[in-house]
Amino acid sequence: MSILFYVLTLLGCALLYLSHRHQALRRAPLPALPARLAGALLLLLALPCGLSFLGTATTVFVWLVLQMLAFGLFPFIALLLRRTEA
Repeated sequence: MSILFYVLTLLGCALLYLSHRHQALRRAPLPALPARLAGALLLLLALPCGLSFLGTATTVFVWLVLQMLAFGLFPFIALLLRRTEA
């Protein structure tokens, strides 16, 4: 369940990032409403998975920190991918 918690959180953040108009990983962003809805749903589904093996405060803390890390690193991943393609 711990891997599922991390994967759901990162996939939810990825969908939210890829649906934003300023994302840099794709040529065009994903359709806003379905992608954002799916991303939010994945983020909310990650919480019960985290609660199954961690305490409440720890789960919320790890969930938020993982989101901050993902949203901070996704733009840099796009820059690294562009540099290796050139």
